[in-house]
Amino acid sequence: MLTGRTMEEIRSARDAVWQDGKTVRPRGPEEPAGDRNTHAPDPVAETHTDPSRLTAAKKGDLPPHIHPQLATLVDAPPAGDQWIHELKHDGYRLIARILDDDIRLFTRHGNDWTHRFPGICEDLKKFPGSPAIVDGEVVVQLPDGTTDFQALQNALQGIPSGRLLFFLFDIPWCGGHDLTRTPLIERKTLLKYLVDQLPPGAESLRYSDHVLGQGEKVLSHACGYALEGIVSKRIDSPYEQKRSRRWVKIKCGQRQEFVIGGYTAPSGTRTGFGALLLGYFDASDQLRYCGKVGTGFNERLLARLTNEMEKRHRQTPAFANPPKGRDARGVRWIAPELVAEIEFSGWTREAILRHPAFKGLREDKSPHEVGRESVLPRKEVPAAKPETDPDATGHTGKKRTPAPEKPGSVLENVRLTNPDRVLYPEQGITKRDLAQYYEQVADQILPHLIDRPLSLVRCPRGRTGQCFYQKHFDETLPDHLGGFDIMEKRTTATYIILKDVYGLVSLAQMGVLEIHPWNARTERIERPDRMVMDLDPGPGISWGQIVEATLLLRDFLSEIDLAGFVKTTGGKGVHIVVPLVRRSGWEELKAFARAVAETMVRRHPDRFIATMSKEKRKGKIFIDYLRNSRGATSVAAYSTRAREKAPVSAPLRWDELTSDMASDAYRIDNLPNRISALKDDPWKGFFDLNQSITRAMRKKVGLGE
Repeated sequence: MLTGRTMEEIRSARDAVWQDGKTVRPRGPEEPAGDRNTHAPDPVAETHTDPSRLTAAKKGDLPPHIHPQLATLVDAPPAGDQWIHELKHDGYRLIARILDDDIRLFTRHGNDWTHRFPGICEDLKKFPGSPAIVDGEVVVQLPDGTTDFQALQNALQGIPSGRLLFFLFDIPWCGGHDLTRTPLIERKTLLKYLVDQLPPGAESLRYSDHVLGQGEKVLSHACGYALEGIVSKRIDSPYEQKRSRRWVKIKCGQRQEFVIGGYTAPSGTRTGFGALLLGYFDASDQLRYCGKVGTGFNERLLARLTNEMEKRHRQTPAFANPPKGRDARGVRWIAPELVAEIEFSGWTREAILRHPAFKGLREDKSPHEVGRESVLPRKEVPAAKPETDPDATGHTGKKRTPAPEKPGSVLENVRLTNPDRVLYPEQGITKRDLAQYYEQVADQILPHLIDRPLSLVRCPRGRTGQCFYQKHFDETLPDHLGGFDIMEKRTTATYIILKDVYGLVSLAQMGVLEIHPWNARTERIERPDRMVMDLDPGPGISWGQIVEATLLLRDFLSEIDLAGFVKTTGGKGVHIVVPLVRRSGWEELKAFARAVAETMVRRHPDRFIATMSKEKRKGKIFIDYLRNSRGATSVAAYSTRAREKAPVSAPLRWDELTSDMASDAYRIDNLPNRISALKDDPWKGFFDLNQSITRAMRKKVGLGE
């Protein structure tokens, strides 16, 4: 793909182009050359370079991260001057967060790639719009002016093959102002102005130019230069943090991502492997085999891919329709975790790729995102507003805020594959039902989850199928989930976090039946903000005994001036959750929780035990203080459990905790009704308490000074 040089050549063609801040219309065949400087109305002439003066700019703090706006694939460019057209870059999409010298680069999934591009980060420190968030694509430009995705991957492996460039095409946040509702054409004007103000030396940052109108001709020129395609955007579009039809992409050829599910042995002088077996996930979330690719590799790639695949060997194919007979001879199957970008000429009737060629690995794409791409007809993209509505384009001096889209269900913006898959067979509760439950309780559960590292219990085939824990972030996760780096014993690991209701509902797509958060938030990860005391009954303990024991622990906490809140666990036990001001570290919290548990054992040796031994637990209640260690988790309030009847960990008022209720009284099917019937939150005041572990408290539990 070509970059700056190509755009200049396209701009020099007889199209309506964006040039030096003006829209130059094409000259007709009979027009004299002297008339070529006649200008069409300039939509940017009335915009500003001060972000506070842009349409719908809203002052506010810089968010820690945003989700990128994604384009919808269509079959042809939209027509009219309501659209601009950009070259489709052949690289990695990155969101840059700029706060003076603190630069962060995030992938579309929120993974922090700052360390991968130190030169770009140094140049971003010179960006004049700080604090800001800019959206763009990082590419490698070869000496001949082309860009190449494989060269970019080589650069990330430490093999220089060209110049790293960061093409900036949007600025949804600038100078302390939220510009997500500002029309695109104003945001781009501001961005171009800021890039033009960069001092000498910031050579890696480039403004991603565009052409106004004439989409068919722009696409024709782009394809003529063997580019990947173009991205067309409504000039009045807001910045939507989701896939949108106001941004559309049109490809010159057929090229998309596929999941690698296996490989064949090499033949002749070839090393590593012969061909990769490719697939995509269908609407039932099954991996469908769609052919092999054996071209597009050099020796370095063969070695790298072989190393990656050898780590992922499995005995059986992940494909629902694996190749058979001769096509299956000598195949080694791997877990479907690697995503390859493939160029191909078409599909056979049997849904097999024609003439595929390998273009590179996609570290920024999730395997479960990979489906067979469908192309929308151009008629399904938003139509241009009629010319009688001049405000819609900003072509007059009058400005207005673009009307927001009619709000709909969150489920309309979160992709669910196989939504009718049954997760709880006893009641027939499906993946869609689980997603709807989380949308219903979002206001209640999110304050207990946002910005906390999470451990997730995933049961992709339902609670009776195989379940497993996942706490580390990877690129297989849905777009709406993010990652946060935490130092472990010897290495740094990226943990899963969520930011909003879209991330919450997307957990249903993953088959998550339990959500277990840390006792600390990411902005102060070494300072926990709550203590959880887990009362876990041993054999022979009745629910009535659990209730009595919980009230005894509550009374002791009150005695030492700590207020706690109670919830069922969705199992046989109970949690008391104690909110704290973030003053203590992990070791102090764990020691204090242990001392509380041991004090209760000394006071009531016939009821409690503070050791994990199952042999000693019979007829007693284990006070699990280990929930307060660094990295330990406990099930979240309002989270479902991977248990029969779909129970939920339900917050209660203290007067609701009685021996008459059942430990699993609240479930997916009745908890939303309980919430709507309550006049007040059962945990009212939880986030307003100002309490911390004091010297006096430590002394009362035997920790001394």
